[in-house]
Amino acid sequence: MAISRSTFTTPDGSSYPQLEIAPQSDWALFDRIASVLAVELGGTWSERVDSPDERYWDLSTDSGRLTLHLQHYLGISLYPTGGADADARSLSLLDQAQAILARESLRSGEG
Repeated sequence: MAISRSTFTTPDGSSYPQLEIAPQSDWALFDRIASVLAVELGGTWSERVDSPDERYWDLSTDSGRLTLHLQHYLGISLYPTGGADADARSLSLLDQAQAILARESLRSGEG
């Protein structure tokens, strides 16, 4: 799992940070990431939208909200649920998630 931070720019020109977690759409990896984030961040998956080619899951915690996204052609990413309108708590939560996923990647011998 090679995690990198990038900026996503929407068609209207607004932007927000996101974590690019995997370049491929791996449903088992998505489930593993979801489990680790829920435990480590102390949150619950408040919304889950699954389709054959895409998944959007929203993690709600006392510290904000994140969206874990799998798209068939783009892979797996994580970003603050509000996108460009995300609050400071959700942006901070993204930083925490990045540290957790980097640590988990090292533990598993990946990355």
